[in-house]
Amino acid sequence: MRHCLLFTFIGLFVCTVISNAQEVRYSVPEESWEESFGNHRALIQVDQPEDAVHIKFLWRRHDLSPDKRRMMIIHAESGDTIQNIYRIKVNNELCELVFGPARQAGTYYFYYLPYTPEKRTAFAGNYLSAEPYPEQAWVSRHYLTDKEGRYKEVGKGIVEEIQARSEFDSFFPMEVIATQSETDDFLKSHKDEYLIFPEDRRYPIRMNEALPLRWVEQGPGNKLQGTAQQNEYYTFQLGLFAPHKNIENIQLAFSDLQSSGGNTIPGKAFTCFNTDGIDSWGKAFSKVVNVVQGKVQPLWIGIDISGETVPGNYEGYVDVIPANLEKKRIKIELTVEDHYLADRGDSEPWRHSRLRWLNSTLGLDDIPVRPYTPLKIDNREISCLGRSIRLNDRGMPEQIKARGNQILSQPVNFVIESDNQIVTFPAADFHFKEKKEGRVTWESVTENNLLKIVCEGEMEYDGRMGYRYTVTAKKEIHIHDIRLELPLKKQHATYMVGMGRMGGFTPKEHIARWVDTEDSFWIGSASGGIHCELRGGPYHGPLLFVYKPSPPPSWENAWNGGFRIRSNDETVTASAYSGYRRMRTGESVNYEFALLITPVKDFDIQGQFNNRYFHHTEPTKEVLANGGNIMNVHHATAYNPYINYPFLEPEKMRDFVDQWHDNGWKVKFYYTVREVTNRLPELWALRSLGLEILNDGPGGGYAWLQEHLVNNYMVQWYNYLGEGKADAAIQTSSESRWFNYYIEGLAWLIQNMDIDGLYLDDVAFDRHILKRMRRVMDMHKPECMIDLHSNIGLSKGPINQYAEFFPYIDKTWFGEGFNYEIMPVDFWFVELSGMPMGIGNDMLLHMADSNRRGMLFGMTQRGFWPMWKLWDQFGIETAEMSGFWTEHPAVTTDRKDVYATAFIKKDKTLVAIGNWADVPVEVRLQIDWKRLGIDPAESVIVAPAIEDYQPETRFDTGGPFPLSSKGDLLLEISKKGQEGIR
Repeated sequence: MRHCLLFTFIGLFVCTVISNAQEVRYSVPEESWEESFGNHRALIQVDQPEDAVHIKFLWRRHDLSPDKRRMMIIHAESGDTIQNIYRIKVNNELCELVFGPARQAGTYYFYYLPYTPEKRTAFAGNYLSAEPYPEQAWVSRHYLTDKEGRYKEVGKGIVEEIQARSEFDSFFPMEVIATQSETDDFLKSHKDEYLIFPEDRRYPIRMNEALPLRWVEQGPGNKLQGTAQQNEYYTFQLGLFAPHKNIENIQLAFSDLQSSGGNTIPGKAFTCFNTDGIDSWGKAFSKVVNVVQGKVQPLWIGIDISGETVPGNYEGYVDVIPANLEKKRIKIELTVEDHYLADRGDSEPWRHSRLRWLNSTLGLDDIPVRPYTPLKIDNREISCLGRSIRLNDRGMPEQIKARGNQILSQPVNFVIESDNQIVTFPAADFHFKEKKEGRVTWESVTENNLLKIVCEGEMEYDGRMGYRYTVTAKKEIHIHDIRLELPLKKQHATYMVGMGRMGGFTPKEHIARWVDTEDSFWIGSASGGIHCELRGGPYHGPLLFVYKPSPPPSWENAWNGGFRIRSNDETVTASAYSGYRRMRTGESVNYEFALLITPVKDFDIQGQFNNRYFHHTEPTKEVLANGGNIMNVHHATAYNPYINYPFLEPEKMRDFVDQWHDNGWKVKFYYTVREVTNRLPELWALRSLGLEILNDGPGGGYAWLQEHLVNNYMVQWYNYLGEGKADAAIQTSSESRWFNYYIEGLAWLIQNMDIDGLYLDDVAFDRHILKRMRRVMDMHKPECMIDLHSNIGLSKGPINQYAEFFPYIDKTWFGEGFNYEIMPVDFWFVELSGMPMGIGNDMLLHMADSNRRGMLFGMTQRGFWPMWKLWDQFGIETAEMSGFWTEHPAVTTDRKDVYATAFIKKDKTLVAIGNWADVPVEVRLQIDWKRLGIDPAESVIVAPAIEDYQPETRFDTGGPFPLSSKGDLLLEISKKGQEGIR
């Protein structure tokens, strides 16, 4: 039995398209066929056995290169495959061929897009190349090469039906093209300069290169009829076609909708998402929408119907106003039914009500989020959580404190050099512009006879400062350099990352150019530091190696700019310089940068050891028995099947969350931006926005993408879901209204699915989106959590590129692309541990198969329950952590390549010792016994048993303690009679 697709997805019935060739029905079978045959087939009826059968039918396709795909014809009942296929004419409109021998009458399945299914992840399979040329004797026997078509002894087959494997695969009705001749005839009857096709939201407009046959048959319209509910966000489309000339700068004007009873839906309730919007910063904008001659442009329009709207029939209009052509008016007839949609229509994706999320301003304010407190201002001193700055009259920090440490040796300086000397300026005019609890802004202006400098600065509650310097020439001047100098006390500049360097110890001298689009660096120590980002380019989020933006032009300055480290006995100065430039009279150059004082918060030792993550939906019994309590649910699962669109299985998701909440677990979901599944219902609406949200690209990839999107997209993640289904993502842009949608999506997940936060896996937004995310969490569920994973291959130095994220996340999961065996200890500290930022990390085993030495930084791999068991027995979450990187560590070793970290409790201490030598070693410990509160004469040292890690071993107090190459050893030091982990 077969039934046909009704594209509204409400019911199924047989759909017939009439063409000059023959009747062709479009349908979807009860059961999908084997996916390797492809997503589409034609059903051919052959009345009697024939050595050769001719078919000619309009298959009306808009995918690329139909003539290059393999054709397979198989008898439906026997499964026999036809040996010979001779192609006569194959293009997007028509398929004409002869096949044979057809030894049996009946139905034949004609598969014309077969491919090799890829049932793993990451990469989709390929289409099969064209079938071999048919047997020459068969071709000759039937005169198939005759150019006049005078074939001999060739029977006739009838193509009755075109089928898709599933509703999702179907081309019907909006991708069934009208032929060129049909289009030409249509335009002879419709001679307007441009045509408008009102469309219901059930039929998203999909093609911009061809007219759908549906439009040619129905004709253009001047009226949109629809039915909505109270409180619904109602959407519809206007399809504009430019047959004769370009349509330029389209504007829409909306009237009020009036009912016969005198009720009104105001015109201001209308929004056209293509012409107007609100960006991710909350700023309204307008877009120029043009339609190139011969192309189609969908306009998606929303009506915000309030819950108080009186049911009835409403009428009004929308005027379509091009800049270069006459206005056209489309009448709107909208019936509002007496039914209240509490969720605005969001639970029914076909309504497209979530399009309103694109213009959301949710979470846009400067109110501090947890754990941050309001800014305090005392004269020019501004204080935030754990940090403070004092500004000079130039608007620059002359003092920065972190954890009570003054980290600057001199004020931060914006330097201009000309004629081999520093250009001096008189005292500046400084004043505060705005003082709010979450944000303080100021301005400083100074000038001499050569230059005028305006400094605009701000500080936010998370310790981030933003600067914009405008340098204006009062006369022509040759400038040797304009640079930013950060002079740190040497003891607070131990480590760095950026400037083309991996994380590690700060070199005495260093110079680098703009390489690999790296736009930031960090320099400091665990007690205090500064992250600096040079701004002014097109994109400043992470994943610079995916989006590859050009550097900020003022800093890069045609390859003259770069970075520099210089040191003396007391100071390490990190500089960003721009080099030589000639400025003409009146010319201005803007220099933007941001400074973040680190660490951004106090290290949460309880959270580090009590929050135990597991990345699977079925924890093992050992994980359950040893304190596992946070589940990260990835995409490609039954509850979250499609990447970055976790809205399509709400019942399964909510049941799953409730189940694990009942078991005492938190449940977090993978949800980010950067790419989005091809399954999202709003895909066609997003495509109508041009390149605002979906990135351009060469196309290709998974068969569905090539058949429906066809071109102008960038392939991303692919995941096989089973039963012939796949999740094939495409890349989103680096800055767009999709961020607003994302924020609303997060709020929806918290409110409706009761999730406990997000697992972020390399993202393409910057800190202002993180701020909004955290604010939404605080609004709806303050205990929500965020953890971040990054692949060093995508974001060189994730600790650097994601630095501005750290105020808003709870933990990192770094390690992909890291080879722990060869990483030096300073790299571990800077790039992996999270300690410089005040954030804990969990180890990810990728290029290494051992989690050893992680405990020197308080970390182990996720799901490693034997270590969790040790933590519980020791009670490590209430210990004081004394790391080897601190000024006065409680325990040290007698080797420079072996390090120790102590976790100190009353009467007992857990010591982690790590060996960075390439050979086994024995070490002795130097222990501050007074700090441990233990008499060495009464002490016992035991290496506790940890399953699959180390056996129990007792040691003399003086050692020695053996360590394998690149190995570690965990010891408990306790008083006699109290030994043993409890």
